Amino acid sequence: MQINKENILKSIESFIGADNELAIKEAEHQIKVFEVVFQKEIENFQEKAEEDEKNLNPENEQENILILKAIQAFKKEQGDKKNKKKEEEKSNIKLKKEILENFQILINSKEELGHLARGIKEIRTNWNKIGSISPNEDHKLQQKFSKLNESFNYNFNIYKELKENDLKRNFSLKNQIIHELKNLSELKDYNKLQIELKILQNKWEEVGPTFKEHWEDLKKKYWSEVHIIQKRINEFYSNLKTNLKDNLENKKKLIEKVKELSSQQTNNSKEWDLLANQLKKCQEEWKKIGPVPKKENDKIWKEFRSYFDVFFDKRNKFLKIEKDNNKENYDFKLELIETAKKYVENIKNDSNPLLIKKLQEKWREIGNAGRFAEQKLWKKFRAQCDLFFETKKQNRNSIISAEKENLKTKNSLIIEFKKSGKSSFLDLMNFIDEFQKTGEVPRKKSEEIIKGFENLINQIINNNNFTKEEKHKITRAIKSSLLSNSSNPETTFINEKNRINKLINTTLKETTQLENNLGFFSNAKGKMLEDFQSKIEKNKVKISDWRDELKKLSEVYHKN
Repeated sequence: MQINKENILKSIESFIGADNELAIKEAEHQIKVFEVVFQKEIENFQEKAEEDEKNLNPENEQENILILKAIQAFKKEQGDKKNKKKEEEKSNIKLKKEILENFQILINSKEELGHLARGIKEIRTNWNKIGSISPNEDHKLQQKFSKLNESFNYNFNIYKELKENDLKRNFSLKNQIIHELKNLSELKDYNKLQIELKILQNKWEEVGPTFKEHWEDLKKKYWSEVHIIQKRINEFYSNLKTNLKDNLENKKKLIEKVKELSSQQTNNSKEWDLLANQLKKCQEEWKKIGPVPKKENDKIWKEFRSYFDVFFDKRNKFLKIEKDNNKENYDFKLELIETAKKYVENIKNDSNPLLIKKLQEKWREIGNAGRFAEQKLWKKFRAQCDLFFETKKQNRNSIISAEKENLKTKNSLIIEFKKSGKSSFLDLMNFIDEFQKTGEVPRKKSEEIIKGFENLINQIINNNNFTKEEKHKITRAIKSSLLSNSSNPETTFINEKNRINKLINTTLKETTQLENNLGFFSNAKGKMLEDFQSKIEKNKVKISDWRDELKKLSEVYHKN
């Protein structure tokens, strides 16, 4: 897994001192990425330590040292902030409790009105200045403060000094606060909801007393709305805990899926790509699931990422091997293209299509040259093959003339060999070899010249005592000559194969009929029975010879 350490260092250093929650999360993510990669580097170093003593320990690399220092500074700063926040909350709770105690003392005092007014103003100001504390503790203390504030407002004989319009104004303001509390029901952001609730509660406490006859009703409505909102907040955090557990289970299931995908092995690059895409979809699904309990987060994230490392490590090894194989296949196919070019250039001397057929068979035997190179190579190779046949077609007149000359040569070879009276195995093989080296003849005369050639060979074989091995070599040589001297070897092979199979089937039927007829003469003796048995044996020998001939034909064709 490759990362840009310089960017990670800059990123972490830039987040030191950040108060923004998103910035802190991004910094923590960058740290996790680096820690995974750094741990992998340490493991690789330990594995190779015995093999290469000069290998640099990742812990001593300057870039890693700087990043680790930056991480340490970031974590220390965040730890200090958390500790500071906890201490501040403790201090704020203590201050609020002290204010509540002073508030109660103020209510119980018999001081003059001016002193009481100054005292309540100071208490309210100090209360609002105190920083944030935990939501549950804040709610409890706020209720106590409200009760004391209510007690103060109604026990304090301030109504004498307030004007009628102040009472009306306070009545309107408190109703407005209740209305704003109701509107908070539409707010879905619970962090913002808590903040807005706190602001409205502070406003409520700041608004002075109103008409006593309406106070109980106002207070009931106010606290009803506050309790509804507080219940929503409590339910949200309760559900959040449940969701965190559900998210954890869903992420564990996703880890099992990733584990199964990463364990798969294939020798096909397309299948590797398909697996990679499936893993990427798992990453997207992971992001959509949402947060899990903090104590589990690092553990399951590292496990999740570890299977990606395993998979991409295997995939990279496969791609390297495939790249090496593709390079070798690429070179082989380039050689075939060059050979095809030479065949095109030499077509006047040799236009036998078997040349191209052999190249095409070799091309199919060679493996893939790579997804990007294969198609380009095939187009070049195919172009040379097409050019061979196109050039052959364009040079047909000269080829026809050459084929006529070849026909004369082959007829001359047959006539001269007949006259020579030669019949030894070596003479016969030399004759077949010379006949085979001569090029193609006109298609219309091809079958005729081949039959004349075969008849002559068979006549010599029948009139001489060749060994079984010699007959086998002669037959192979004849079949090789038959295919190599054909303008269409594939068609010739099929026709010859069908001809031999037809002879075999016809003789099999005849032999079966003879064997059936023989049953009628089971008690017979004499020449008729011997003739039947002799014919059956001859047919079986013919069938065996033809099958052997068919086997040799197939061997020669596939070898060529």
